[in-house]
Parts: sequence; C-alpha cells; structure tokens
Amino acid sequence: MSDRPVPGTFISRIVVCGGGLAAHLAAAALARQLPRSIQVVWVKCRDPRDTDLFYGGVVGPTAYSFNLLAGVSEPRLILGTDTAFSWGTRFDDWGENHRSWVQCFHLPFPVVGGVLYHQHLLRLGVGELEPLLLPAAAARRGVFAHPPENGSGPLSRAEYGYQFNPYTYREPFAAAATSSGAQLIAADISEVECREGRIAALRLADGQSVTGDLFVDCTGVDARLLTPLGVRAPEGRRLKAALSHHPGGKLGPPCRTLMARDFGWQSETSLQSGRARLTAYAPESEAPALAAHGATPSHHAEVVIGRRDVAWAGNCVALGHAAGVLEPLTHAPLLILQREIERLLTLIPVSPDMSVERREFNRQGAADHRHAENFHRALFETQSPFDTAYWLAARAQPLHEMLAVKLTQFASRGLLVAFDLEPFNAEEWTIQHFGMGRRAARYDRLADQQPMAEARAAFQNTEREIEKLVTSMPSHSEYLANLIRYLKQKQW
Repeated sequence: MSDRPVPGTFISRIVVCGGGLAAHLAAAALARQLPRSIQVVWVKCRDPRDTDLFYGGVVGPTAYSFNLLAGVSEPRLILGTDTAFSWGTRFDDWGENHRSWVQCFHLPFPVVGGVLYHQHLLRLGVGELEPLLLPAAAARRGVFAHPPENGSGPLSRAEYGYQFNPYTYREPFAAAATSSGAQLIAADISEVECREGRIAALRLADGQSVTGDLFVDCTGVDARLLTPLGVRAPEGRRLKAALSHHPGGKLGPPCRTLMARDFGWQSETSLQSGRARLTAYAPESEAPALAAHGATPSHHAEVVIGRRDVAWAGNCVALGHAAGVLEPLTHAPLLILQREIERLLTLIPVSPDMSVERREFNRQGAADHRHAENFHRALFETQSPFDTAYWLAARAQPLHEMLAVKLTQFASRGLLVAFDLEPFNAEEWTIQHFGMGRRAARYDRLADQQPMAEARAAFQNTEREIEKLVTSMPSHSEYLANLIRYLKQKQW
C-alpha cells in the first residue's frame, strides 16, 4: 500500500455497504490495495434476505491469490475458519444416463505432438477422462496433498480450491479490512439520498450521514443503493435454497458432492466443523425439498437467478448478489465476485464523470455472468429423468448462441471454442464434456501421427502412475489435521 495518490484520480473516499460475504471481501481488498490517500469506509449493515448461502460451498484455485490480495493468507484462513481443501465438485446421478463425474480443477492439459490432449483420447475411443486426472482420482479416494510448486508428475498438474461456509469464511476478511485502515461503521441504512442520478449521501439509522465519491453496493439481492438510482432487478427463474450444518465427525472428502433430485439438487460439503447440506429447489417443490433436506435449515432464502442490466450506475457500483445471482452449481458464484472486485480495483475512476470506467465494468461483468450461465446451462443439455418444475425451468431458456457454438463444434470434431476472458477455462469445459458423456463425431487427424500402440501405452502409464500416487496420499482428514498442528507450532 502506498501513501501517494493515484495519478489523475479525484477519488478520496469510497463507501462500501453491506454485511455479507461480498462486503467483507470488497472492504478488505479495497482497503489493502488502494493508497492511503483514498479512505475506505465500510458501512456494515444487515442483509434481511440472508442470501449468502447462494455463494455455495466451493471456490476454485483463484481464491488463493485473491485472498492474498485482500490480506488473508491460507494459514490464516485454515486456522481462523472451518474451511477445508477441495479438488472440485462431484456430480452424481446427473441427467438421463445418471452420470457421475468430478468437475475438478486442473492446470492446462499437455499438448502431445502439437495436438490437444483430449483429441488423442477421442482417437482412442477413451470415454472416461477421470482416471487420467489426479484431482478427480484423489477426490474419489478422499485424499489430499498440496501440489508441489516445482516438480513433475501428475500432482504438479493438479490445482485445488477450498470448501467453505459462507458465514464463517468472511471473518478473516473483516479483520483484514480494519487492519488495513478501513473505517468500520456498524449501522443500518435508513435512506439513500440521490441527486441527478448519483448518490449524494447515506442516512443511517443511528443518525449519521455518510458521503463519498464512489459507493460500493454489497447489500445483497435488494441492491439498496443501486435500486434508488432506477436500476431494475433481474427477471428470471426463481430458486429457493436451504442450508444446514451438521457438526462433528471425521472430516470427509476434499470434494463437494452434488446430487440430482426431482425437486432440484442437494449438495454435501465437508468442513472442519462438520458437514454442510445445501438443498436447491423450485418454489413449487418446497414441501418435498425441505422433507428431503431433513434438519431445520439454519439459513433459507429465495432469489431470482440473473443479472441486472447494469451493475454500475452513476457513482454506485454493485458487487456480488447486488449485481446478480448465479445458481451455486459450480464454484462460479464466488469466482465471479472475486473478478468483480479485482475489476473494480483496476477501474477506480479518474474523473467525476466515471463513464469510461462504468462502461467497461458493465461490459466485462455482463460477459462474465453470461459465460458462467452458459457453463451452467450446458449441464442441463441432457434429458432429465424428472418432469418437475426445477428441471423444466432449467431447460426452458433456449441456448445462447455462444453456448450453441461450443456444443456443436465439440460434437462435430472435438473443438473447444473459446471466447475472450471466459471465467471457465478449456480444461473445465473438457472435463464437463467428458463427464456429461458428450462424444465428438471425429477427431483431429494430426493425432494419427503418433502410433496407436504408443499413444495407448502412454495413457495407460499415466493412469497407473495416478493410481499409485493416490494410494500413497494421506486422507483429507489426516492431511489437514497435520497441517493445522504444524501451523500452530509455527504460531501463524
């Protein structure tokens, strides 16, 4: 952090509003990364809708670097919350063929002889990718170890994220925000005073008036700052969710399990403190969904899946659920929030007009949300065994043109069509294609340059190497217990 002002900027005060996960992450990142000439004020107000459960329970590899940016190290996260490690999400009983696969994290797949890895698999008629992916094999076996920073072998190509409770994950960020100089005001907002399409001041319930140059709306789906500026709420599919935590027991696998149900889906996530169950369902199916959920939910909410037309209007920028909500099928909800915060840091306004920054923020944000929605919509390109409200609504919208191109080109010749700055990479799309059972009609003929026997032997060797390695790895529970013991000895 620098004491020097940002060249050309007029910003001297940024006001972050909200009490949920988005506000915690935004306040910490802004306070730590911006120069001290810009004051960060955090108005920590309540979220009456309590929608943080829609961030899901898993976040991908980008969380490590984002958390450091916000001043939260991995040891601090592990020791200060009930967060555990994650290789990804295991989908179970999914679609018409009741598919099961691990949507894992992975570094770029190797290019063999100038040909993409999966093209060789298509040539050999290999239908399952998982045995060739260490994170997937390790997730199924319930084992974990940190990938080495330098080295070779399957573990060096693995990537990991975290399994988290959105109501405890936030806490280290609160401490990081205040230690980085954020001014904390714990009060609710009673009025948003607007003039000429901009926020002039916030009137708080305790009588204070808070002014600023830029306001960051992290107040959840109500968007209590953005809405008075005339930005309409999104229209789309309504979704409900219930979350319960079951304390105690041995730490389970480093992989969230997500199971298809007639009312929607249900996930189980292992945490240090126990097990979290998240049940997502259509409002019409509430009775059977809550019956299947079991325990009385600790958190329960209803949202509209979708994004507002703009997330930045006037001098107010919305982050997280104030901008839009994604279904927590994957790690997308928290990934998109992280990207929004990082984008804001690069677009701190340099003039009161803010039009250039506003336009770019809205453009990139809308693209991120669309790409994430496409990845999720692709999960429903299968006949569901359930003819119920959730499954009908999930498939009701026609495929977006970009998604149609992706699916058509992969089905035709295994081509991975990519668009600029997509939040999901080629490896994640490849894993989804194979996991869903999609098969290409033909492969890249350049793969024929490698002798068939040689190619088959190489993949068999990789599979044996992975199998041998995962059998030697410690269980998730054992590894995390030893790590915590080590960190405490080192007095982190």
